[in-house]
Amino acid sequence: MKRKLIYSTGLGLLLFASSCINGNKSPENSTTADTLINVNDTLAYQIAVFKETSPYFSGDETTLDTTFYLARYPVFASETDSLVQEAIFVDGEHNAKQVAQSFLAGFNEYAEEQIESENRAFHAWFRSQDCEVALNVPGFLTLRNAISEYTGGAHGIEIEIWSNYDTQNKRKLSLADLFQDTLALSQIVEVYFRKQEALSDTSSYGSNYFFEDETFTLADNFGLIPSGLLFHYNPYEIKSYAEGPTTLIIPYKALEEVMTAKGKRLLKVVSEKL
Repeated sequence: MKRKLIYSTGLGLLLFASSCINGNKSPENSTTADTLINVNDTLAYQIAVFKETSPYFSGDETTLDTTFYLARYPVFASETDSLVQEAIFVDGEHNAKQVAQSFLAGFNEYAEEQIESENRAFHAWFRSQDCEVALNVPGFLTLRNAISEYTGGAHGIEIEIWSNYDTQNKRKLSLADLFQDTLALSQIVEVYFRKQEALSDTSSYGSNYFFEDETFTLADNFGLIPSGLLFHYNPYEIKSYAEGPTTLIIPYKALEEVMTAKGKRLLKVVSEKL
């Protein structure tokens, strides 16, 4: 499978030389964005990089700062690209340019107000996102979208959004697609969670975790990666901001008994690729 790099400043698109990410393919098999092909039933894609900055600067004669939006994300063939668009542009936009326009418009209005009041020490903002392909095997695709944003205040926001797809049937996957019994799944995952958090089988979650009624709850945010099923809790979901995010990975073999036929097919293709 080939991956190319596209860099855009919002005014144009610059193509860089492709690099091979599948050892059994030679450079002459490179494809363009309009002729993406499947290789060994996995999806070929390119990486796009987009950056746009505000014309307004904050600071003084010695220190200047400005606001920017930066995005790095995969670009697939059109049918797949439409499927994964909402996983990349999470607020309903259709492309990076729209995200930049919306984000920078908010800052520019704020900056103009500060300049009119003769305050040049206002805070610069930023929004950065890095969406990567975490799993790309026959029939399955997983994206990890890491988003970091600051718009003033004590600290910014950093989150990860995981999205998983059945590429054969062109649909987003849920846990119920992969596991017969999500209650049994939760019980297995909790064992791994308690071990990772150094909690005994009978320890109360108490005030250290934000689980409702002190009952362990699976994260809505899950990902399929080569080493297993991943659950990611973003800051504030089950712990305080200061404690950061929590990521848990369960080996597929530990989950085989509760997998659906589709889940077992995932296990098979992942095992073949490792």
